[in-house]
Formats: sequence, C-alpha cells, structure tokens
Amino acid sequence: MSTSWLRIRDEVQNDEVQNDEVQNGGPADTLAVCFAPTGAHGSTFASWHGRLPHGTALVLVTPPGRGTRVDEEPVVDMAGYADAVAAEVRELTAGRRLVLIGVSLGALLAFEVCRRLLEAGVPVARLCTVAGQSPGDFAGSGDEVTLEAARAFATGTGLTDPELLADPEFEEVLLPPVQADLTLAAGYAGRESAAAHVSLRAVWAVGDPYVPEAAVRRWAEWTTADCTVLSVEGGHYAHQENPEAVLAACLDGLSGAAGPSRRTVLGGGASVVSATVLGLGTTMAAAPKSAAAQRTVASAEGGGTRGRAFDGDPTDPVELAVAMIRQNTSNPGDGAITLPYARMLEGIFRTAKVATEIVPTPKEGNVHFFARVPAAAGSARKKPLLLLGHSDVVPATGDAWTREPFAGEVVEGRLYGRGALDMKGVNAAFVAALLRHVRQGTRFDRDIVFWSDCDEEQGPHGVRWFLTEHPGTVEAGAVLTEGGWVLNQRDGRTPMIAALTCNDKRSLLLRLEAASYATHTSKPFGGQAVIRLGEVLEQLGGWRAGIRPNTLSRTYFAELARATSDPALAAAVREMLDARTEARRNRAGDAVVRLSDTPELHNAMLRTTLAFTSAKAGYYPSIVPGTATAEFRAAFLPGGDDPGRIVAELRSLIGNRATLTVVGNPGESEQQAVDRLRGYLAVADSRHDTDVFRAWQEAVRRTHPGVRATACQFEAVTSAVPFRERNVPVYGMYPFTVNRDMLKRMHGTDEHIGVEALRQGTETVYQLLAGLRAGA
Repeated sequence: MSTSWLRIRDEVQNDEVQNDEVQNGGPADTLAVCFAPTGAHGSTFASWHGRLPHGTALVLVTPPGRGTRVDEEPVVDMAGYADAVAAEVRELTAGRRLVLIGVSLGALLAFEVCRRLLEAGVPVARLCTVAGQSPGDFAGSGDEVTLEAARAFATGTGLTDPELLADPEFEEVLLPPVQADLTLAAGYAGRESAAAHVSLRAVWAVGDPYVPEAAVRRWAEWTTADCTVLSVEGGHYAHQENPEAVLAACLDGLSGAAGPSRRTVLGGGASVVSATVLGLGTTMAAAPKSAAAQRTVASAEGGGTRGRAFDGDPTDPVELAVAMIRQNTSNPGDGAITLPYARMLEGIFRTAKVATEIVPTPKEGNVHFFARVPAAAGSARKKPLLLLGHSDVVPATGDAWTREPFAGEVVEGRLYGRGALDMKGVNAAFVAALLRHVRQGTRFDRDIVFWSDCDEEQGPHGVRWFLTEHPGTVEAGAVLTEGGWVLNQRDGRTPMIAALTCNDKRSLLLRLEAASYATHTSKPFGGQAVIRLGEVLEQLGGWRAGIRPNTLSRTYFAELARATSDPALAAAVREMLDARTEARRNRAGDAVVRLSDTPELHNAMLRTTLAFTSAKAGYYPSIVPGTATAEFRAAFLPGGDDPGRIVAELRSLIGNRATLTVVGNPGESEQQAVDRLRGYLAVADSRHDTDVFRAWQEAVRRTHPGVRATACQFEAVTSAVPFRERNVPVYGMYPFTVNRDMLKRMHGTDEHIGVEALRQGTETVYQLLAGLRAGA
C-alpha cells in the first residue's frame, strides 16, 4: 500500500502542529501523534490547539475517506492502516520523543502502530488510550456492518447531530467513514496481538456510558511495562469536553520534558481526578538522570552538606521514591544527616509554589522539613491534617545485598533500596498525591502539612523532641503516618483487606548475660559462657506468649474472616475470637498464624513477641571469654500482657543460667522503665469516627473495590505516641499491597516494594485527600 495513503507529513507542513514554541519557530522535542475516534478525523482535536505543553507538536492522523481526503476510499484493514502510519512516523520522528494518543477506536490504531514502531526499533515514550476498549475485547469475527448500523452508531454515541444525518448529502459524507471504521473493528483480531513493551496510560472518562472503567483497566494486559489508569471528568468524547484534563493525563510527567504549560496545571477546574497503576513488565530500569538532575545544591547550613536536585515529575511516586532512596539518610543511632534530603524536598515543593520550612536540630545536618498547603479561603477552619513521614532509614551494613542499597534500582517491577518500604515509598506516595492536587488547583477544607521527621528510627531529635522544643508549632487535627497494610488473597494477586492502624505496639529492650570464667583455649570446659548463652537463647527462641488479641486486633481479624477466600483460615479466626478458654484461644490463634500467608505479621498482631538483635562474646582468639551477652526486644500489645509479668516469666524460665536485665533510658531504674512502658501502652486508640478515617475508607472503596477496609493494630512502633498522648488521632498506612517476602525484607536485605503497588497506593492517598476538598 502506498504511503500517500496517510498524510502525517502534510499535516505537519500545513501547520497542523499547534504549540507556542512551534508557532514561534522553535523546534518541538515531543511529537504527540493523535488517532481520532470512529468516523472522525483530525478536527476532533481542535480544542487541543494552544493547550499543549511547551515543546510538544500535535500530529494529526487523517486516514482516507474523511476531512481533506473525503474523496478517497476508506480503509477497513487494520494491518494495512498500522503499517502505513508506522512507516511515515518513522520518517517523522528524527530523534524526537514520541507519544501516541488514541481516542475510542483510535486507541486500537495507536496500539497497533506502537507495536510496529517498537518492532522496527523506534522508541515510543508513551502510549495513551482514551475512552477505548483494549485489543482483548476484539475477536475478529468480521461481521458485516451495514449503513443502518453505522447510522445507529453515529446517532447513539452523539458522534454527530441527528439533523445532519437527515440530510442525504451529509449522510453520504458522514456515514461511510463510520461504516469503514466499524468494519475495521469487526475484523480486528486483537486477542491474537502481542503485548507491547511501552509505558501505557489508559484514560477512563467517568461519565462514559459506552466504555466502562473495567474495560479501560484491561489495557494493563497489553503492555509488559507499566500501565497507569487515569480517570477524567466527561463522557465518551472527553477529549473534546475536557481537553485540559485529557492532555494532562496523556502528557504530564514525560521524562525530560519541560512539563505541562501553566494553563494545563492551573486551568479552571479541568483536572485528572484519579490514577491507578496496573500491570508491570519484567524489567524496568530506573530512568537515567538528565544533566540537570546531576546538579548539586550547596546548603546554607550543615557545614556545606550537599544534595542532588530533583529534576523529574513530582507527581510520579516512582521517580520520587528513587530520588529519595538515592539520598543516603542512614541513622547510625545518634541521628541521621537529613539536610540534603530536605533541600531536595524544598526544591520540589517550592517549584510547586508550596511554602516550606527547614528546622535544624542540635546535631549538625540533622533537620526536620515542613511543607504546608493552606486551606481554601473562607472554608470552615479545621485543624491541619499532618502527613508525617520520617526521612531517616536504618543502615544497610552487615548483610550482603544483591542490589546497591542506595541506588534506587527498578528491576522486574520492583523498586529496591534501603527505605523503599520503610518509609520513603510512603513519603513518595504522600508527596506525589499532595502535589497532584496542588497541580490541579484543589482547595482543601484544612491545611495539609507534610512533615519529614529526621530521627524516627533512632536518635534524640525526633517528633517528641520537636513537639517539646517547639510547642504550638504543629497543631494537628489528625496525623497520617506509616502503619497498616494491604494484603492479597492466597492467589497473590487479588486484594483482600486494607488496614489503617490506630495504635502501635511498644517494646522493652532486655539484656542477657551468661557468665563462667575466662581461660586459655587449650583448656576448654563444660559450661562455657558462650555455650550457656546459646542454650538460653534457644530456650527463649522457643517461648511463646499467649494469644491476646486486643480490641483493634479483634476488629481486624473479624474483618479478615469475612474477607479471606480461605475457609480454613476464616474458621480458625472465628474460633479464636469466640474462644472462652485460654487453651482454646491459643490453639485457634496458632492455627490462624499457621494458615496465614503473612504469619509473622499476624503473629505479632496477636501476642507479645521476642526479637533477638545482637550477641557479643570474646575479645582475643586464645581466650575462652568469661561472659557472653545478647540483647532482644519484647514487644507488647496495648491491652495485652503486662510487661512486668512477662519479665518475671522470662526470668523464671531461664533460671540461674543467665542474668536478665531491663535496659531503660539513662538513669532509669528497671521499675521506672517498666512503668514508662505501661504508660505508653495505656494511650487510647485513635478514634474511628473522624472524617479522615472515613475519607480513607472511601478512598479504599475507589481504588480497591470490594476490599474490606478496617481499623487495625500496628505490629511495630512509630512516632505516633506523642500525638496520641495529646488526644490527636493518628492513623498508619503503608498504602501499597505487600506480601510475606516484602515484609520480611523491611529493615533487611534487598528491601523493596512493587512499582505497581506504589502507584496504586499513591492513588489511595490521592483519593483520601480528595475527600477533604473544601465543600466536599
């Protein structure tokens, strides 16, 4: 087939390229090649002119039989169509970034052209499908499409005014292209096509009566790379009704692009309203940084500490998380160096015109970072929502990683790095979701404050220090921080339950010391200190506290019994919750743990646990040491075991083979340390009747339809206690789906999260914030 069949090049030469820079003679570094819906041609994108991001050219595909080519015979063969377009696009790109955008039927055409370009070695930066069904919905039946069917389609979808079709002359012009496109679709065996390795954005119009959300989500099956599903206001022809939102959905965040125009970002109310990530490829390497991203910024504080500037899309949580991980904020125990990280965040928020503040602590380079999005003018003043995320991470030393822990590598759909899970992935979700709202001009009914705490993992200058040293600075109405999980069914793919934690466990540090006597290694003896310590540790390792589900744990497990598709697990949970004797409850609780896909997590939510962290003995290779020590943490549920009783029980268990001591704060007695822990455990759970909790539940319903959303007990400790002590509700979320392997690597080797899960978790945060819009 002759390439004269398609006139992309003519469209460009005849000023069908619309953009401020292009109109002024400047070059376009991005080509947006647009495929029209059924029966339409390039004029369907007329409202896009003047709205494109800087440096982007609009290329309109006009097939035969319509527009300026109305006298030519329409095409009904998908393969011929795609071959011809791909051939001309190859000649047109000349090294420029290529984005393919297809609306309705045009989505299929864009997909097939994309496949051919990739096969020919032509890179495609992004494929965007708008209000279109995926190839899997087309079996290639080849059914005949009559003129009557074409007329019914044109009338029913609102493609054209019915009065025009009543005019025979207009009918002769309007209906043949519609009939041809419907015939093309009927003969398209999309199910037999191969998926493309391309970043894909599938756009769903929330008012579209013809292509439902479920059909749009099926596009995830047709890429081996990442697929982001976005929704915009409008009907089937949202590209005409809401052009700015569709353009933002398609073109925002292109790596290396100058970004959307001011009109796109701040335009009157036109906005993308949701984004959900689906589908992942086998390998997605972290995008190389541009030269601008290698710039460093000198600090005004911290003795010349330097950090790398962020030059990506701040609404892309993956780009953000990669940049955050690459900032090494390891905390050795006395506080982390967080100033470079804070400077990077400062640049991100200031670019978005959000007010920021960096607050130093007594340790050089150790700082807190704040960004505040103010409430809408005139809205009823509610106390701020605080998005609290710690910037410090535990060190990545002592264990062999297979990935560089501070490289932020994305491999096989996973983002690796120290802090990927705890908690820079959450920070990225918080920041990306908030800045997406800022970009769209959302106004909230309260201030939204993002606080990056510098010393959560260890160190003296964390949240409690700040609230003590700067009283009244942060008057939060509610706090959202790290905590609950989203878990899948046993199939590992279907989301099952989402948890928002409303209280934390608290722990006590305990030390063991076994003693004998020191001697030369030539004269070993029975009862050496190291052997005694090992025997005691083995005995403690086999100790199990009783099952003690508190109120929050009971709430969570009751929902788990309803959510799980595993009848054995559900039965064990119900037996545990209904048990009237300790023996029966322990037996059923152990069965729950055994049947769970995340046994360590569920075990920690049901009982006091012991975690062994260090052991030490010996100081010279020819000496049998006279002492050997080990430290471990006992973690307690609020409303569960009394710490003093557990310490006494453990001492009774080990007898005189070792000495067990409580390690408190400097100057504290054992009794003072235990009483302090009792005070922490007595802090009330955060309430479930707040608007923030309800906004989270609604967000989960939107992003995970059918998934149970429940309050929960967190199995670890966070920075929440100082707020809960002030009666401020604190809720914890790791908004992304996790599995057992991911949980085991938290604070461990090869820590990682799923890229798809991170994007979907960010959408949950976005929807939660959307529930706090002014006037909502």
